[in-house]
Amino acid sequence: MTRTPGRCASNPERLRAHWEERVAGVDGHISVTLRSVDLVFAERDAMHQHYAASTMKVAVLVALLQARAAATISDQDSVLVQPRFPSAVGGTFDLQQADDQDDQTWSRRGSRLGLLELAEPMITRSSNIATDLIATRLGLAAIADFLDRAGLADGLSVQRLIGDSAAADAGLTNVATARGLAALVAGIAGARWLSPSDSQTALSILARQTHRNGIPAGLPPDTWSASKGGWVAGVRHDVALVRPAAAPPYVLAICTTSALPDQDALTLIADLTRITDQEWTSWHAS
Repeated sequence: MTRTPGRCASNPERLRAHWEERVAGVDGHISVTLRSVDLVFAERDAMHQHYAASTMKVAVLVALLQARAAATISDQDSVLVQPRFPSAVGGTFDLQQADDQDDQTWSRRGSRLGLLELAEPMITRSSNIATDLIATRLGLAAIADFLDRAGLADGLSVQRLIGDSAAADAGLTNVATARGLAALVAGIAGARWLSPSDSQTALSILARQTHRNGIPAGLPPDTWSASKGGWVAGVRHDVALVRPAAAPPYVLAICTTSALPDQDALTLIADLTRITDQEWTSWHAS
């Protein structure tokens, strides 16, 4: 018989104690949310606002699929691959290839690619140029409108494109909280924001993630996950839908803004994942 998670109050309390033991002594903010599709079960500093880094690309993906469902874009819509974009404070800026992880899309400069074709590298390779091309076509207002209508605006905001340093200097930024990221992925998994078929499309793209050194690295081998990380100096985040072999699915979001070296932050995320997965599985043991 499967136990209902959260029925025993000591379970989330024990998990939080394990989290606290692991993060003890870390200089910075470490935020964690564990939830199912419907309910939050345990959190730590979950509403601290972190710089979102590339986790904002999940919101762009959902806004893109919503635009397709509303017929404001079509499967045939394409954009010219080029690195100059409008700044949120006026004028333009040039995105730098050296700051991206997606040479493949950069190699297509001067050609046209479909918006849905760009969605794949935006998530799986964390492509900055694909993200800015999609977000420019949609408009930042459309992404903000989705977050507002979804009730996510307190935990997630997208105010500028990636690489828009003038906007960043003016105080416009992209923000994520662990609670907001977990709610976003849980909403995708529960077909809350999209149709069931579009939700599956989003999850399939997230499941093809190539950057797997955060949450996926802390899971048992061959555990299915659909994830998206984000990173800049001093920042490492990851959020994932996880389907364990012997327990119901869960969503885990971990955000770190700290003085840790990047590899140590990744190790911390993997360790917190390992602790969480072990506790979650034990809660559901017969």
